Amino acid sequence: MRKFVLVALLFGAFGSVMLAAQPQEYYLTGNVREATGIVLTGRGEQRVPFFGAIGIKVTLTGKRLTLLLTDLNLVSKGVPAKRDGTGLMSLMGDGGDTKLFWNPKTGQALSELSLILHYELIDKLKGFRKAGSKGEMDVFVPFTERMRGKFVIKFLGGLQVREKGKTSAECELDLELSSAVLGVVKRIRLLMRVEFNWTRLFAPAQYLRIQPVFIGTGPSDPNATGKAFHELMKRAVDLWDRCGSVRCIKFIVNPPLYLNKPAYRVLETEAEAATLRSEVNVADAVEVFVVERMDFACSWGGGACFSSGTAAAKVVTCDQQLEVPAPCPCPAYCPATCPPCPPCQTGDVNYYHLAHELGHALNLAHPPGPTGGLAASTVGSNMEPSGFCCDNPDAQSAKNCRNAANPLLYWSLSICRGWPDIRD
Repeated sequence: MRKFVLVALLFGAFGSVMLAAQPQEYYLTGNVREATGIVLTGRGEQRVPFFGAIGIKVTLTGKRLTLLLTDLNLVSKGVPAKRDGTGLMSLMGDGGDTKLFWNPKTGQALSELSLILHYELIDKLKGFRKAGSKGEMDVFVPFTERMRGKFVIKFLGGLQVREKGKTSAECELDLELSSAVLGVVKRIRLLMRVEFNWTRLFAPAQYLRIQPVFIGTGPSDPNATGKAFHELMKRAVDLWDRCGSVRCIKFIVNPPLYLNKPAYRVLETEAEAATLRSEVNVADAVEVFVVERMDFACSWGGGACFSSGTAAAKVVTCDQQLEVPAPCPCPAYCPATCPPCPPCQTGDVNYYHLAHELGHALNLAHPPGPTGGLAASTVGSNMEPSGFCCDNPDAQSAKNCRNAANPLLYWSLSICRGWPDIRD
């Protein structure tokens, strides 16, 4: 009997040790409200505020802590440069986690890292890379630069792991240009004080703000464009809510802005679409411009995303998504989900078009990708190219959810329960 009790006690003690040694995962997430930045250009050093978001995965194994920088998004309205202003400027990680080397004695964690730099002046002077592996050419990929440097974070009062609550930290980022397109921005230094929130197992929701822009005099204008937007946005919310079990991605929609410029109701050329995009610039949102129709809509599948995967991302689309009849023939490259051609030329045909374009804004290429700097997506998912008379598939994938990125994503709380249709 004594032997049995002794063995049981030893087994229980061994089991407790094994249980304690199991990795426990936590997340630190914080929004950067306003960071002091010093940007070096050909006009010298200039002080400019940045906003953004930081995410850190904390793994506790026994008494050992491992820290991974999962998200670092920073956005500025830009600075004057030698020839012209940079326009909206953003920094974002390249999609991989970065290990932070933790020193418990100093309370500091640091790492060398590489970030993607984009500013609107690059688009203005270099244009875009069309990235369509097949079918519609609806995604215009920007040229980007890279910066390398050091990230240091000091947790005030030490790093006490907890399931909920807050932790304050001071962060420093010092970056030098390492890969240039224009080479306007030479160096960026930032100092940030961030209040992080603790969560266990899963990071909280990441939100992308959407700014609809309609053509008309205001919300009381019966002829204003934007009639298709609310239905398209509802479908986009539904599709991206299915990421919930993998990663929580949400949208918040601003009240529409109205442009009282009737010439934009019908876009005859792609050049007019470019002019329209320059009419509205909202620093913290992806603008979605909705016109009545576009004469070149068939080649774009009804709309397109510009500056994909950056803070400058903008979508141009039209109310014809839900018009009867649809104006384009069913394209030969349509995926198997495309309806037969005769029925697809009448009826509401493009319910998931905006969900697809917002996927480009979230840095996703047409599958399989990656393409031109955009991340890989899943064959058969909503990121498949389609056509104006052939809706993008009503299917979300785990890969799309994991690979989605944009410097405008910020942290907030939400309930996320959805499951991707494709568990890749």
